[in-house]
Amino acid sequence: MKGKKYSFATTAHGSNMLDDKAYEYNQVVTYSFMQQLSVKAGLKEWGDDARAAGEKEISQLQLRKTFVPKRMSDLTTEQRGKILPSHMFVVTKRDGVTKARIVAGGNQQRGHVTKEESSSPTVSTKPVLLTSIVDAYKGREVAVIDIPNAYIQTHVDDPKDRVIIRITGVVADWLVKAAPKVYEPYVVINKRGEKSLLVECHNAIYGTMVAGLLYYRKFTSSLKERGFEMNPYDPCVWNKTIKGKQLTICFHVDDCKISHVNVRVVDYTIDWLRKEYKSIFFRWQWKDESGPWKGPHVCWHDT
Repeated sequence: MKGKKYSFATTAHGSNMLDDKAYEYNQVVTYSFMQQLSVKAGLKEWGDDARAAGEKEISQLQLRKTFVPKRMSDLTTEQRGKILPSHMFVVTKRDGVTKARIVAGGNQQRGHVTKEESSSPTVSTKPVLLTSIVDAYKGREVAVIDIPNAYIQTHVDDPKDRVIIRITGVVADWLVKAAPKVYEPYVVINKRGEKSLLVECHNAIYGTMVAGLLYYRKFTSSLKERGFEMNPYDPCVWNKTIKGKQLTICFHVDDCKISHVNVRVVDYTIDWLRKEYKSIFFRWQWKDESGPWKGPHVCWHDT
């Protein structure tokens, strides 16, 4: 590949580039990237939209009581050595919605957390394709949903799994704005005039090494309580028999594909997940059309 033979097909910016001949868009081989900016660059690029997205992310974290502020003097020597930096990233997606997410610099945990302590299963490509073939052959109703703020909804019960992160700059300002009485007494200003906050995370945070595993345990516990059984060949495919027919949930972290021959069973499952996880982002349901997957598009058609 030479020059700019690629497309940012997952973003609004990228969608506008698809017809630009200067980028030599190749419809056979497309390289898709997510145009993700730091909060500083995002504010410069998208202005009020980025600001609103950042403040919304902070309000979600505060609503779920994610952070407990800390002073450096309150921390042990070990805790001080494990403080993680944090970053907020902003993206405008293909549908024009601007979203922000705060993540921890979990790469610095590699010396403290083993692979066995952090490995989380994710569904592989083959089960996704095989279950889709079964869905089509059996004439199942199919829906794809997303569980917003999935990690943040996962409480960290074991204190040893909690991390302390440093929040700086405009993000610290937004946190203080969201709950001034809680955070303002803990704000520290360095010699360069930059604000920072230390907070202990009582919910799982994106970027930390154990977040995926903690959410997987929470989600599969919910499935077990509802009578689902894990497929022995893939830990991210779970089944349950309802009205003599199989209900299948195939999931990759917070994205779920749900299928059953009876549309009411699919709707009931979505309603249950909505109550369990407070909110659900409904992506699409099979109506003889393709679904907006983040990778290849998948179509279900009657034969």
